[in-house]
Amino acid sequence: MSSLQKIGKYEAIALIVMVTINQIIFNLSNTIIVNTGSSAWINVIVISIVAVLLCLLICKLFKPFPANDILDVSEYLGNKLLKSIMGVLYILFFIFLAGILLRYLSSSLKLIYFEKSPIVFLLLLFMIPAAYASRLGIKPISHVNLIFTPILLLSMIIILFATAKDFVMQNIFPILGFGADKTFLIGLNNIFAFSCIAYLYFLIPLLKNPSDFKKIAVSSVIISAIYLFLSVICLTMMFPFIPFSDELLSVYLLTRLIEFGKFFQRIDAIFIFIWILSLFSFLSITIELINRIFKKLTQIKSHREVTYGISAIIFSVALCFKNISDMKYIQNVVLKYVVIILVFVISLIVLILANLKYKKEKS
Repeated sequence: MSSLQKIGKYEAIALIVMVTINQIIFNLSNTIIVNTGSSAWINVIVISIVAVLLCLLICKLFKPFPANDILDVSEYLGNKLLKSIMGVLYILFFIFLAGILLRYLSSSLKLIYFEKSPIVFLLLLFMIPAAYASRLGIKPISHVNLIFTPILLLSMIIILFATAKDFVMQNIFPILGFGADKTFLIGLNNIFAFSCIAYLYFLIPLLKNPSDFKKIAVSSVIISAIYLFLSVICLTMMFPFIPFSDELLSVYLLTRLIEFGKFFQRIDAIFIFIWILSLFSFLSITIELINRIFKKLTQIKSHREVTYGISAIIFSVALCFKNISDMKYIQNVVLKYVVIILVFVISLIVLILANLKYKKEKS
């Protein structure tokens, strides 16, 4: 890859954090609260520690392959067949993830502001700019994303401090929520909240300095964990009914309660605008990554030629969901186990076996 299309340390961190931010905006925190109840904040601390440990393990497993991604490691382990399998699995995963988040925000905007507008128009509103942006390459995308990410992080801090005066401490009781087993054992499946780790598997070839990979990986996971913790705390303290709510965007409910004097009320539209920008950024990042995976699998000269085709598939996936219940089931059940199996089981097994093969050949 040309050095002109490589990204720096802070740009890379912003790319990974943006993935988590988008999932938090679109009800990730609510999903954790549904599973663990009032102990959700404890569960987030537990899964955050596990995520950091897994991140350190991944960094160690990539050490023998300093300039490679998970596809290169798969090819080293099992030739082109394993590389193709892993590539197809990740393409499907990224398309699925982008499709569901796209539909979530579009459906939310339709529910809140555009009740009479066809959902197709709202989907196109996001897909067309994102598809165009992804053709520009990873460098411009990462530069713009580096501007958006601090704004999004700041928005969560504003929500926290603006709603803190209305926190109800009793909402965190009982401390262990639905029980110790669901908090510390069964609740470990909430590790899917760190699906951003999937993007780390493809990050090394994009970096100007691959030696920064460990710092980038650990920093981005820690920032994501802090952001997730703050969102869960806000929802738990403010809305004890959230686990049983049918609202699309739980975090949106918090913004409706923010007031700054008599002249600044109902500022939720500002947050919605910021979240729209975040989805643009997320879709651009994901489409660009899918394009690069496709190029590696097919050896085409320019991966940007398939941008509109990938965008059309994501658009079609977003149209497949019939109603809110379908989206909630897909996000809370299907997506959860897809992330756990692909990102935290299959990919780690590939890396571990590749390391064993490397050590055997070296010895």
